[in-house]
Amino acid sequence: MKKIVLSVFILLKMIILADEIIVYGPESMRWIGIEGNEIFHKKTGHKITYIPINGLTARVKLERKRPKADVIVGVTDINYLELKRENLIYGYKPETYKNISNDDFIIDSEWSVTPIDYGMLALNYNYEVLKKELTSFEELKEYKKQFLVQDPRSFTGEGFMLWTIAVYGDRWLEFWRGLKNSILTVSPGWSESFAKFSIGEGNIMSGYASSSIYFHQDGNQNKYKTYIPEEGGYIYLEGASLVNKKVIKKGAKQFMDFILSEEFQKLTFEKNYMFPVIRLDDEKKFDYLPKAKKIVKFDAEYVNKNLDKWRKSLIEVLKSDEKK
Repeated sequence: MKKIVLSVFILLKMIILADEIIVYGPESMRWIGIEGNEIFHKKTGHKITYIPINGLTARVKLERKRPKADVIVGVTDINYLELKRENLIYGYKPETYKNISNDDFIIDSEWSVTPIDYGMLALNYNYEVLKKELTSFEELKEYKKQFLVQDPRSFTGEGFMLWTIAVYGDRWLEFWRGLKNSILTVSPGWSESFAKFSIGEGNIMSGYASSSIYFHQDGNQNKYKTYIPEEGGYIYLEGASLVNKKVIKKGAKQFMDFILSEEFQKLTFEKNYMFPVIRLDDEKKFDYLPKAKKIVKFDAEYVNKNLDKWRKSLIEVLKSDEKK
């Protein structure tokens, strides 16, 4: 009887002490609140509530006086500086930080952001429809109303915009103006573009090199292809940050520790189709993924000084297309 009472007492104590961790992030990372939550809850007793947000930086700024989120995911190695500069995120070095396989994956030495995964931006296309191997950015202009892009305020949309700036420099808006006739839709985020692409609404989309993993697993490797334009590839690192608020929940810190665990990192590979920042044996299976012969890079400080201006400029170009 005493054992039963003690067990009930421990269970009640766990329920009382359990935190609900509110996580904001992109639509494409909903799995954090499903498969991720299942594992995390078993390990810690805490629950993850995942809320998809488009325009994450803007939302965190909007809620700065009364933050609702405990953690934000999908923070990039570029846009984190804006959040850090405005004191919107809180530095925390996870207990599991030694699991990181390469120091180059450490986004911030002060740990205002913890790396989750990385990938290389790429272009995915329906080879069965186009019947041609694509190799460059310029070839995109040949296909009228076939290209699916994302809003530059979204994670993938911002990344693709930066990629074009890194490749074309001062002529990047000229490239986008030349691309307008090829654009079918500007989606809120990657998930919406991929949904359209999968049913044949548009035969080219901006996405990731690792999407080839999905195509192979689904038996569509001959139908869908992925390429990195010869002008240069762009590496994309994304991470997570604690939101800076009066009370940082214990469970939120445990979630940051969880990010660098083997269980979570396997999910980034299986569900996010991005590469883990810790060493996993499964990575060796995917040597067929496209690789860039040349990498284009950006200085994070330079990007952050110009990011708002660039977004606004591109949105104006895209809006002018909509008015036609």
